[in-house]
Amino acid sequence: MDEQTKAWHLDPRTGLALLVLSNIFAFTQNSIWLECGWIMTLGVLMLSCRYFAGAVKWLMGFAIILYLQMFVLPNAPKAIATAFSILANYTRRMYPCVMVGTLMIKRISLREMIVGLRELHFPQKLIISLSITLRYLPAIGEEIRHIRDAMKLRNVQGLGKVEAMVVPLIVSATGTADELSAAAVTRGIENPIRKTSVLRLRLSFGDYFFIFASIAFTLAAFLLK
Repeated sequence: MDEQTKAWHLDPRTGLALLVLSNIFAFTQNSIWLECGWIMTLGVLMLSCRYFAGAVKWLMGFAIILYLQMFVLPNAPKAIATAFSILANYTRRMYPCVMVGTLMIKRISLREMIVGLRELHFPQKLIISLSITLRYLPAIGEEIRHIRDAMKLRNVQGLGKVEAMVVPLIVSATGTADELSAAAVTRGIENPIRKTSVLRLRLSFGDYFFIFASIAFTLAAFLLK
């Protein structure tokens, strides 16, 4: 049994709920202590999912931003302090959303996400668009890596890299889109009947705990506003 199998698995519905509540929390809270508490909670969530490297990286990143905003920028020249204070402030506000989004990408598969969206009764058209998009982007990323390797072998330099990258990428992107469309049609994506899956999602104690914690932080943000 591998490490990820032993870990508590984040339900996609829990991830979506945390993502929505993180966005609400980000633009309603005005308390630094409340913000730090929510970031620490998300750090515990990452640790619970055995995403140790991510938890350390994100918590240290938040600590660095907070330190710069509270101790470094106030003593910096006015022009620098004004410019970077706005950047640091909006970075801090979006930080919880990015943390949850990163964890979902790392720990929730596309198949689980699709089943979770169906459980939440999302429109089938939205699910189809999302699933094709999420499958399309990794395919394009892999093609970009192949093109870069080919350019290194042929020692392409200067502006020739632009042409060598763009032209094959456009041709490949068109072909990839056609392949994904054909695969979707083959799997009966046009069939209006409700789709079924062998995958069964169940909310565990950990899911309920973090959902209630996110609700509590969001309500506290409204009350302390």
